Amino acid sequence: MTFKELLDSVSYDEVERQIRKMYPYPETGNLGWYRMHFDMLRLLTPKHDDDANDDVCHITMKDWDDGSGPHLDAYPMEGDLWEHSLTKEIIIAPDVKATNEEIAACCLWHTSFYGFTEEDWDERFRCYDIGIDFMDRWDDDIFFEKFAKKNFGIIRENGGEIPTVKDLSPKRKKQLINKLKESRWYGSYLSGKVKLRCAFKKRLAARYFKRMSDISDFIVKAIPAINDKANDNYLKTEDLCNLFQSELFYSEELTSFADEGTSGAKYLLNLILIYEMLPHFDRVVYILTTGKPIEEAMSEDILALENGICGSCKSADVIYATDPSLGRQIRINYATFDSKFPLFR
Repeated sequence: MTFKELLDSVSYDEVERQIRKMYPYPETGNLGWYRMHFDMLRLLTPKHDDDANDDVCHITMKDWDDGSGPHLDAYPMEGDLWEHSLTKEIIIAPDVKATNEEIAACCLWHTSFYGFTEEDWDERFRCYDIGIDFMDRWDDDIFFEKFAKKNFGIIRENGGEIPTVKDLSPKRKKQLINKLKESRWYGSYLSGKVKLRCAFKKRLAARYFKRMSDISDFIVKAIPAINDKANDNYLKTEDLCNLFQSELFYSEELTSFADEGTSGAKYLLNLILIYEMLPHFDRVVYILTTGKPIEEAMSEDILALENGICGSCKSADVIYATDPSLGRQIRINYATFDSKFPLFR
């Protein structure tokens, strides 16, 4: 039996019960992501990879050396392309007495080790074309500055403005400085006011670019939608640049992995409601991406999804986007923020 055949032989509800039993906190907080991972794998086409760790997966009992006794183990599953993992033959050791649901839960824990979706994988391994050497990707200061500056160029080309550290709101600037002081990195190994001042400015710039890379990434994702004349989007690039002044900011991406019998909108709405994938937001901007222009794709399911994601927000804006590669699936990118600055002028 291959991993693909194993997944097709079980339901996620059955597997979820085993995840709850076998992998307590923090895994229970990721059940919605496990659902997406499970459904994503079932939609992928198995494909052999010559550079993979192995063509089989051994299911054994392994002691975690934490006093909790032997646990199910699936090796090797971590690090291989998901399409290849689906081709792996499941080899069960003679002493393993486990159901298909338990084995599937164990395999999912391993295949999701580096991320539940492609976006997680890209973010973890920083798979972005930003013009730096591979090793420099792991230097946070270099990576986030390069990443942010590349986004800045795209934003400026589309009419947006980028605030410098000096241009940030007094409260936002104070927050950056206070967090830097609280880290107590400075003064422990430097002597002299000049060296200390230079080092402080360098660390402040690093924190600035880290924050700006997060916000600019969301804005860059929204720009194609804003420029798409097929969608009547009232927000412009310069409006979204007000996010740079927000006091709090967080963004995430959710993609549907619906089978033939379910619409992408209904899939996402069920996922969000069952697993509370969207905590309560006061202010939020959504990019809702469909496979066709929204005028063609609009349906009762999409209207229900919009009501579901916007209903409890004090302020919610929706930008419609089109990505033909999605087909019948739907993607939501959201940015939640806290700011006195209005987005729409």
